[in-house]
Amino acid sequence: MKLLLAVVVGRMAMLLARLRGGGSAIPGRVALMIEPRLLEMSLGALKFGVIFVSGSNGKSTTTALVSAALSSQGLKVFSNPSGGNLPQGIASAVIGKSTIRGTVAADIAVLEVDEAYGPLIASYLAPSWVVLTNVQIDQLNRFFEPERVLRMLSETAAFATRGVVINGSDSNLLHLAEGLEGTEVSKVDVAHDVLSKWPTGALAAPSYGRGELQRDIRVAAKVIQEDLGVAQIEVSNQLSRVKLPGNGLHFAIDTALALAVTCEVVGDSFDLGLASEVLASQETIFGRGEVVSYQGVEIRIVMMKNPSSMRANLIAMDSPETAIWIAMDEGTPDPSWIYDIDLGKISEVRVISGSRAWHWAVRLTYSGIPVAAVVTDSRKALKDYVEFLRTTGKSGILLTNYEQMMAIRKLMGFLEMGSGK
Repeated sequence: MKLLLAVVVGRMAMLLARLRGGGSAIPGRVALMIEPRLLEMSLGALKFGVIFVSGSNGKSTTTALVSAALSSQGLKVFSNPSGGNLPQGIASAVIGKSTIRGTVAADIAVLEVDEAYGPLIASYLAPSWVVLTNVQIDQLNRFFEPERVLRMLSETAAFATRGVVINGSDSNLLHLAEGLEGTEVSKVDVAHDVLSKWPTGALAAPSYGRGELQRDIRVAAKVIQEDLGVAQIEVSNQLSRVKLPGNGLHFAIDTALALAVTCEVVGDSFDLGLASEVLASQETIFGRGEVVSYQGVEIRIVMMKNPSSMRANLIAMDSPETAIWIAMDEGTPDPSWIYDIDLGKISEVRVISGSRAWHWAVRLTYSGIPVAAVVTDSRKALKDYVEFLRTTGKSGILLTNYEQMMAIRKLMGFLEMGSGK
């Protein structure tokens, strides 16, 4: 009875939120207040269980790829939208897609889970599988240091009832696996010549030096090659050429993680060719390199969540002639990390906007990179930027933090996540 009431009231709150111009985690928060066991009751009995995807970066992309790969094998998949990775966000997704009695029509759930909330969510919704992307220097105002994130991920992984799949190119995750006694752990490997092309810090935080690894971890997938948005990935002694959602080794690792855990879930019936074909048609997750069409121009939106994500996105950037717009606001409480980034891929910036615009202006000036305009009002910046792109015929790229990304997408009229086409 409480579950039914939670869904009904949650849906009413969801309708009110949409009438006000967008989605919200408030419906999920309200529903959880009425029935704290909502997630367990709705998702806990799914045939193939629940997969948690967590880590510093790549959660949203990997979650979408895992969902697509599982769907390619004939499974009905439930997942939470990108960014809705806290308990209330997941609950909002459940009440939006379940029946009035809280039943979800799916075989398996794939949930993006925030690093800090993973242990809490796992304590009442034990995952069958946990997929860990990486441990990076991220959100120091929340996590203080990467070692704390590693502890959180370790606590979450310990709840896995079937197994854990890790990014084996991350030495800290390899050490995490050492502490998971009695838990089946497999990894995604990256060929040495592929990994060596990427500088230290772009894909993982420095190792904490816990000594020699003692555990021999089974390789579930391996990235053999990656170039220009295409990777060769080996799974179960089969090799497949896979189109990635974007350029860069980080996308190849996310894809390999998706293929690896899908193979673990479905077993001998896994069809690598079919999974690769479906993944090739996947659209980029919003804000992770998505291209939006607006007033006759195209703008690629790339999120700079932290030093590692910014570094990886700059390394993978393949269009030096693209006009760059940088937007950052107080959603990034401490912007000092921008001084640790190699900006060699940026020759000039067309406009900077947001309340942190002048931080970026100073940073770029120190590097001798010209800036055409600093316009703190993002609405005016968007208008001027679009006019410039239309006049010059150039394509655009927006480097932005999460909060500015959401605000600018809303200015463009894209109220729903992933509605940029």
